[in-house]
Formats: sequence, structure tokens, C-alpha cells
Amino acid sequence: MKKIIRILFWAIVVAFQSCIDNSSTFPEDADGVFYGNLYVDDYTERVGISVTENPGSTVDIFFDNVKFAKGMPVRIDITVKGLASHETDDLLSFSAVDVDPYINKEQNPQPAYRFSEISGTVKDKELVLSAKMSDDLGGTRAGKKFSFRGMCK
Repeated sequence: MKKIIRILFWAIVVAFQSCIDNSSTFPEDADGVFYGNLYVDDYTERVGISVTENPGSTVDIFFDNVKFAKGMPVRIDITVKGLASHETDDLLSFSAVDVDPYINKEQNPQPAYRFSEISGTVKDKELVLSAKMSDDLGGTRAGKKFSFRGMCK
């Protein structure tokens, strides 16, 4: 039964994904983008992630066109908005708990992809980020851990 539900879930994701324009992905040499490896369990992928500082000591994090497993049939964009940040000297740090990201071009945050924690630092044009998805999510997302280290040109 779980396999059938999982197959139906991925079929729905693929159907919706085919209607989404992903032509806004970063060019390989974009300014302000940190390029590096995203590690998820035993899967590694080279990706681009941007960090945008906002007024009021918050940042938005944008994961561009990513997959989290070899068998994942589609790539998605993830935006995590309004993470509390703090800057001292040349170090920018940010973190949040129980935050719902925006997936692709959705207008509302998506609780089905909740991060129980996400944090990182930017120093000397290097982004180090770690995140964990909420333990109570469905399927293979539950408790999934991410790490990223990348450099900005």
C-alpha cells in the first residue's frame, strides 16, 4: 500500500512540475550565487544557492533547481524566507526553526516541506548551510538532513 501511495505522490508531483517554468535557473556564472555541493544522505549534487539580505535583519535563501535523491523524478526550487540573521565584522549568520519553505512558484509556504531547523554562515565568499526537515513529514522527507558548502565568485 505504501508503494502505491508513493507512486501516486510522485505521479502528482511530475504532473504539476510539467506545468512549471523552470527557465529562471541561475546561469553557471551568475553573481551573488554560491556554487557547491549539496549533500543529502548518500546523494551529492552540485547546485547554486543564493542568500539575499533583507531590511530588519533577515535573509531569504533560494535553492535553485535541486534534487534530493538520485531517484527523484523532478527538480524543484525552494525559497526559505525571513530567516533571522546577524552580521558582525565579515560574518553573516542566520537560522530558523520550524519554517515552511516556498516550493517553485507557489504563492504560499508549503508545510509538507517544513524545515525543523536551518542555519548557516557566510564568510569570505563562502556559504556553509545545514538543514533538517521535520520528523513528522510524510514519506522519505521526514527527518532528511542537508548540508552545503559553496563559494561565490
